[in-house]
Amino acid sequence: MMKPFSETARETRAKASELAEKTAENARLTAEAAKARIQEGYGRARAATEDLAARASEQAGVAREAASEAYAKGKVQAKRANSKLKDVAEKQPLALVAGAVAIGALLGSLLPKGRSGEE
Repeated sequence: MMKPFSETARETRAKASELAEKTAENARLTAEAAKARIQEGYGRARAATEDLAARASEQAGVAREAASEAYAKGKVQAKRANSKLKDVAEKQPLALVAGAVAIGALLGSLLPKGRSGEE
């Protein structure tokens, strides 16, 4: 015998409702899993960025320290050279002039010979 239409409709509504609930539950679980993966990826990216920033800051500090040391050494060497030049200028002024002339002649010999306007 055939079921009454109202009973078939009720069973169909019940099955559709159950299917909708299962679909909604699957969608919720999928969304939660996606959210967890996104949060995990964000956490890894954040940790990597923080690590990179820490290393860059450390390297910048090392570079600043090296530049400061080089500047201090250069300053000391410049003072020493200036002091030696003053000593030579006071004790042997002719030797200083002769050295300057020799350097000038050397630089002059390295310059390309210019052409006169005659051709």
